Amino acid sequence: ELELVRMSSFTEVGPIAAVLLLPAKDAGKPPLMALHGISRNVDQMVAELSIAAIQHGRQVILPYFAECDWPVFQRITRRHRPDRALLALIETLRSMQVLGNAAFDLFGFSGGAQLAHRFAMLYPQMVRRLHMGASGWYTLPDNGQPYPMGIGCSDKGTYHWGRRMASGLDSYLRRQITVYVGSEDTVVDSALRSNQALNDIQGENRVQRARHYVETLRRLQADCAVEVSAELVVFDGCGHDFMQCSRRGGLSARVCN
Repeated sequence: ELELVRMSSFTEVGPIAAVLLLPAKDAGKPPLMALHGISRNVDQMVAELSIAAIQHGRQVILPYFAECDWPVFQRITRRHRPDRALLALIETLRSMQVLGNAAFDLFGFSGGAQLAHRFAMLYPQMVRRLHMGASGWYTLPDNGQPYPMGIGCSDKGTYHWGRRMASGLDSYLRRQITVYVGSEDTVVDSALRSNQALNDIQGENRVQRARHYVETLRRLQADCAVEVSAELVVFDGCGHDFMQCSRRGGLSARVCN
């Protein structure tokens, strides 16, 4: 019922691997790209998303950022360019006729959610629908905060990521954006970035930060007179655990449907 293909793509910024889930019965929906977190739990994601891919006839692409090559993949900086690796992977998949030129759906969990929304802000025309699960923190669509906290200019002499994201903000706000988080994802662990400025603006844990991000998007969508489509989904009784959110909350089924 499902063909599983493993592949590698070599880019000028480093290698990237991927697992392709290709259901025999393809419902013709846009492919879904799913990005892992810093635990790099691709095998868990493959196991859960395979079931949903078969059920919904959905092609799923799971890139893999190996720690030895990509110690940092969540953020897009002048030094770390996971966006270029994904663009190279996309071109490879297009040459294989797995991907067409139309926009695809993008999902990320934890650190993968960080990369997912930053990629979508840089390349909104490539993403049809954006799903973010339990991101540790967010680049807010706020010109008053320097990148990566917001999309304002940085005083550190870095590349103007904020300016580039600001130029595509109208298009980004027109995406369908859903944020998922477990109701028990309130633990401030070592993987959660925490400092006074970030806590004051976005909240102290992933639940607060998810809620703040969605409220910010909805307010901006209303101000820009576009459809207010940003949505927050909270999974009762779930913590910061992809498998738990998938099995108890139905996360995998939601993003594939």
